[in-house]
Amino acid sequence: MRNQLDTEPASSSFRWLILATLTSIFVLVVLGGVVRVTESGLGCPDWPLCHGKIIPSADAETLIEYSHRMVASFVGVMVLATAVVAWRRYRNRLWIFLPSVLGLVLVIVQGALGGVTVLTELEGRMVMAHLALAEALMAIFTLVTLAAWRGITFTTEKLNGLAILAAIAALAAYTLLLTGSYTTTSGASGACNQWPLCQEGSLFMSNKLPAIHMIHRFVALLVGLIILATVGLAWNRRAVRRDLAGMAVLALGIFVFQVLVGALTVWWGLPTEMRALHLALGTGVWVAFTALALLPYTPAPPVSKSTGVETGPLPHLKVVAR
Repeated sequence: MRNQLDTEPASSSFRWLILATLTSIFVLVVLGGVVRVTESGLGCPDWPLCHGKIIPSADAETLIEYSHRMVASFVGVMVLATAVVAWRRYRNRLWIFLPSVLGLVLVIVQGALGGVTVLTELEGRMVMAHLALAEALMAIFTLVTLAAWRGITFTTEKLNGLAILAAIAALAAYTLLLTGSYTTTSGASGACNQWPLCQEGSLFMSNKLPAIHMIHRFVALLVGLIILATVGLAWNRRAVRRDLAGMAVLALGIFVFQVLVGALTVWWGLPTEMRALHLALGTGVWVAFTALALLPYTPAPPVSKSTGVETGPLPHLKVVAR
């Protein structure tokens, strides 16, 4: 029998805690992207100290890497706080409690993996694994955020075409992130100096680095087609769930902006700021489609009696102190 609490928001304090935790993880992922594009990963060549110090020198590469570590420490504290509150107050809420605890375990693994990544001098596979785990954390805490703010219940009758297609789109966005990471770590970011073609008006390249770069673009094209199909289906169902249509349009907007930034990055000679923005938008697409895949399992927003449309993104349910 379904627990009625699963379809209710959590307490106000926990909702803001989990939202702050999700935001801090997003900032951490963006900073990780800045570390990669500025090649500052060895700004602190040792771990857990930096140049053998708790507070290192103030050169640019060291500050970037050290800032990343400091934010990672803050994320660890936030995730721990979330897990503790979930254990104390929401053990009866499966989709709050279990992901919160899993997130804590993954943060510990992520910290260890970050140390190994530095000690192996940024070996490419370790960098990709570090990013893959960070993005997985984003998805886990997106789930907890929705469960805390709206309530969430996974039932078979909700497993409709839109939920499935949105899940496929989210996995496609995740794959695109990983191919982008490989493009960066392999040194293929600047292998194509044109867009949408590569070099000298060519589409297919025989050399390794241009081929890696173009594979990333082909994956982006495939992901774009999946995204368009998902958004079209969500828009067709806007009369039933306007929140799903709104999230789909938002996700599409982020994706289009990311593609534009990617093109400008190539045209403008790979400026660091544009590369970092491109990576941040990729995470935004991943989070947006993860949320879209989960939204069908949340209660629909309330409908205004006067207008007949949904009144907002969150259900106005009475929150019981628990």
